[in-house]
Amino acid sequence: MSGHDSGPGGQGAAEPASLHLSAELRPRRLRGIRRAVHTVLLVAGEAMSLGGPSVAELVVVRTGTGAPVIRTGAGSLMEADELLRQIRADLDRMSVEEFLAEWGHLKA
Repeated sequence: MSGHDSGPGGQGAAEPASLHLSAELRPRRLRGIRRAVHTVLLVAGEAMSLGGPSVAELVVVRTGTGAPVIRTGAGSLMEADELLRQIRADLDRMSVEEFLAEWGHLKA
């Protein structure tokens, strides 16, 4: 039995977090003046290559309940895509415990 065995009787590696959690990008829900300010900052930042406010939120949810576990601003379109890819890769390679230890500072 190696040190990497886990579970009852050391019968193999822990299940990947992707069996219990999923990640997705959701549009930010802004209304009124906050929406107008966000749009102006986004357009100006992108036009000047300075970036801007987050275009979406990255949300990690429990697959069984849909309850959010992690929620954070995802940044620009390119940053959001990269963050989503990184989170999904980690969900596939880490256990739930490992994933939450790594990313839990972004709690919902």
